[in-house]
Amino acid sequence: APASVASGSSTRVASPSEAIAAGGAPGATTWADPSLSLQQAVGAAVAHGTVASALAPTYCWANEAWHQWGTWPYQQRITDTTYWCAVYSQRITYRSSSATGSGTLCATGWTASQLVGGGTGYPWFTIRSSGGFSCPTVLPWVTIHTSHYEDVVRTDTGGTKEVGSG
Repeated sequence: APASVASGSSTRVASPSEAIAAGGAPGATTWADPSLSLQQAVGAAVAHGTVASALAPTYCWANEAWHQWGTWPYQQRITDTTYWCAVYSQRITYRSSSATGSGTLCATGWTASQLVGGGTGYPWFTIRSSGGFSCPTVLPWVTIHTSHYEDVVRTDTGGTKEVGSG
């Protein structure tokens, strides 16, 4: 039977130190506004010299978005874990993303995360998380190889939405 829910997402407020630590995770793709120090990009230090920094604080969020394909026990799931910070309602200042894959019988061969739209300095960004899977069959010499992706947009107000998958 098909999965009753093919995708999901959970977002929470994150601390600046959590956002920085996420950038050090294995396989994470990370970017910070080059006009700011890392501490300023995550809101741990004040960006001096701009009126905007005094009027609009920097917030950080953590989001885990997932999409699943197939039916048990051949399901394949990609989970995109992203931390990002923004000058609220103005622009993205920091992001760090990593992708993981999972399944019951299907093994994950590779995963990747890449920016496909927007980014630092924009009010939004889209991350594509992808992965390759190997699924054994009842015939020992036949393995099904598939790859999938999910696109998730995130905003400078903490919003998150899946905008594509395949």
